[in-house]
Amino acid sequence: MDSFARRAGRFGRMICALAPSVFACSPALAGAWTQPQGQGLMIDALWGWTGDGAPWGGNPAVKQNRADLQTYAEYGLNDTWTVFGQMAIERYALSRPQSSLYVGPDYSELGLRAKFASLGDWVFSGQATLFLPGAYNPASPAQAGNTGGAVEPRMLAGYGFSLGPAPGFFNLESGFRFRSAGPPDEWHTDVTIGLKPAPGFILMLQDFLVVSTAATDRSFPAWRQNVLQASLVMPLWDRWSLQVGYFWTSLAVKTNTERGAALAVWRTF
Repeated sequence: MDSFARRAGRFGRMICALAPSVFACSPALAGAWTQPQGQGLMIDALWGWTGDGAPWGGNPAVKQNRADLQTYAEYGLNDTWTVFGQMAIERYALSRPQSSLYVGPDYSELGLRAKFASLGDWVFSGQATLFLPGAYNPASPAQAGNTGGAVEPRMLAGYGFSLGPAPGFFNLESGFRFRSAGPPDEWHTDVTIGLKPAPGFILMLQDFLVVSTAATDRSFPAWRQNVLQASLVMPLWDRWSLQVGYFWTSLAVKTNTERGAALAVWRTF
């Protein structure tokens, strides 16, 4: 089964509503920006992909497909601290010769983000996330590698800029995920560039890189994957917005490829 490193929180990562003069944290996993005290957001996302497993160790590639329904929320405890969490239901299927199907809870997340400093147009933050597994049967090919919990500390940096009359933002994140129940630990690096060409509209291009450490379990080899995602955010009404996106794998070493699309509705409060 694909590592949950590529599963949790990919769609909707880091949308920042660009205020006239500053970057106000807003919808969808707001990167380095924290929520103002007493404000928050909620996102419901549906995404899915098809792909091929890694043909390593003399095994043929296995066709895979997956769909997830996620709910994410975050809330500003004060102007420095933001608490966030996510729950999801997934359907994950493997074709022959490893025919297997899992339908049930995906990983749940609970985390806390802290803003360390604001220097001009830069924002620096750190966060810690706890991942709780929904899968429970390591003997099932569609659940193997996703039955153990994980913890991830992460550093984040965000920068606001203007491209002509259009405000934009850049966000860089780097974290280390401590895995359990088999899979090797993982280094994560996420990069996002966003531009607001018109009021309420945001164009984003994102890059998600995961590089595992050396494997200690022969069932779970060391792996690498890079996924690119392009998306558009558009206003619906009042505090509601719609996000549509497409993502694809640009690099896969001893792991699966992904080609998929996503749809999310989010609301600030």
